[in-house]
Amino acid sequence: MSVYLFDMEGEAIAFRRTWTDRYVFDLRGRWIGWFPWDDHDAVDRDGHYLGTVVDDRLVRRNDWYERPCPAAPDDPGDATPTGRPLPPHSFPNRFAYEDAGIRLLT
Repeated sequence: MSVYLFDMEGEAIAFRRTWTDRYVFDLRGRWIGWFPWDDHDAVDRDGHYLGTVVDDRLVRRNDWYERPCPAAPDDPGDATPTGRPLPPHSFPNRFAYEDAGIRLLT
């Protein structure tokens, strides 16, 4: 089953195929970013900060700084989300984050 990622309000906005997948996709299955480092920070396809995975949320850290990003990996193509999002976890540390700004594009 896909691992769904939520915004600050608990709405599903993206998914990974597994918890260890280095790619992140929008809900339509289009590749929108990846994890270039061995942490929870994701960049968009152009190598700019997209957000950080905190528990089951994809949010932007208020203290983010630009990091040099390695060259983008090969395009993984589209992915099909599987299953349905489970209810999101509680997210009490809202003061340190903001929404990643991922919206479903047509």
